[in-house]
Amino acid sequence: MKGKGLRNIAIKAVALLSVAVLCAGIAGAYARPVKVSADDDLYDSLYDVFRDRSDDPQNFMSQELFIKRIFWNCEALWGIDYTYGSQEHNLGCDGFVSLVLRLTFGTVYDFESDWSNYRAKFDYTEEHIVAASYVDQYEIFRPGGTSVTWLYHNYVNELVEPLDDRAFVEGMDNYDWIEYLDDIGAQPGDIMFWDEDEDNKYWTHISIYAGIEDGEAVMWHASSVKGYCCKQSLDEITLDNQFLDYCTILPMTDRPARAGLYVDNGSGSGDFSYSVYWDHSTDYLIGRISSGCTLPEQDYLDDFPIYPNYDHTAFERTLIIRKEVSPFDPESGSDVSEEPMWFHLVIRIEPDDDTKGTLKYAVYGVDNIRCYGSGEIKDYDYRSGGQVIRIADFR
Repeated sequence: MKGKGLRNIAIKAVALLSVAVLCAGIAGAYARPVKVSADDDLYDSLYDVFRDRSDDPQNFMSQELFIKRIFWNCEALWGIDYTYGSQEHNLGCDGFVSLVLRLTFGTVYDFESDWSNYRAKFDYTEEHIVAASYVDQYEIFRPGGTSVTWLYHNYVNELVEPLDDRAFVEGMDNYDWIEYLDDIGAQPGDIMFWDEDEDNKYWTHISIYAGIEDGEAVMWHASSVKGYCCKQSLDEITLDNQFLDYCTILPMTDRPARAGLYVDNGSGSGDFSYSVYWDHSTDYLIGRISSGCTLPEQDYLDDFPIYPNYDHTAFERTLIIRKEVSPFDPESGSDVSEEPMWFHLVIRIEPDDDTKGTLKYAVYGVDNIRCYGSGEIKDYDYRSGGQVIRIADFR
């Protein structure tokens, strides 16, 4: 292939990790130890519980894909009417969360929904009974099969430790919520339990934390006040609703490190761009990066998560990169005709203590075994990051 040494892609590895999930001591300080031998043991997150209950834990969907599917299915239920009664076609708050998870796991079939109701079928032969209700292999109830109170007392400190045992949230505005959620390390997809008093006997509401959108903390839920399933700001709940005064949040996934990606054109000539994907099938595009222009898709690439690997020994992430623009050949004065090129970008952060570690990266060809470049940064602050990794453009 023609061409000389190529331009650079730089990765700003901005690894942020909330202190809320740091353990005492050195070993495993970046993530709480996980015990997955049985449901009687305490798990690190609900994702770990569900992965362990699956037929093939080693090949269970990634944490990124798990959360993406959860929010796709929240969107699919938007507008379905709220109900206090049967949840066969409408949903209460517990039914909303359970149906979202069942759709995510694929344990509901023949599903349809419109603006006000839904229709779904379940396979009785694939289910068993818990608390007098049908559950799937992940022990997720059918809509209407259990209560928020049952879920709270059988999940919180039984399967998973909460990020914060019980917070008084009445009157909290958006700024208060953002500060609180950042302090405890809450992540999009986490489960929120709500209560109206201090007795801890009956829990009132359940929802799914949706993250910060346009500077506003939001959640998904089936709202009795609005009368349908929707996304709603948290401060609207705690400033206007007089029955949701306390909140407990369960982690759905691990607390990730974070990294960034951008193009450094260097002294080279000609434009080039890349699309960046989460997965090998290239079904899920993260965004695009370009040397010649500013693309809206580049914004997300400044801050994407890197989750702990299967055994929680390191943060690891492999991205798929597709080169889209042919290079400019100075000798001929024209673009060089090429087939699209695909690469694996592998990022690994190995913690040494609760703040520092070793960051490693490498780029490999998808269609060959060639390593196009690699690097290592020691004494890397994986919570705040800031260093830049340079990766050669490969032609």
